[in-house]
Amino acid sequence: MRRSAVFPALLLCLLWTGAQGEEDGGGTGKKEGELDIQGVKAAHDQSSSQTQMSTDVWAELKEIRDMAIEHRIKIQRLEQDNTGDTADVKHTESHVTLH
Repeated sequence: MRRSAVFPALLLCLLWTGAQGEEDGGGTGKKEGELDIQGVKAAHDQSSSQTQMSTDVWAELKEIRDMAIEHRIKIQRLEQDNTGDTADVKHTESHVTLH
């Protein structure tokens, strides 16, 4: 969300500084007010790439979170089984020592 708000601000800054450079005589031969479409497109492509990468990272984090939850549940079940088995072993040991 933050990147989507930052991108338009950076784009406006780039356009503004480009317009300032053209006014100062350092233009690229373009008329005043004409946009550098290639620069805008490149900036947009980079932003899209970063957004896609960010989306991929969040998807992977969600998968890892789900796996951690599954493992936590398995561990709890194993601990319950272990507690039950420990009680059975103690009962068996006490039965064996009595006989």
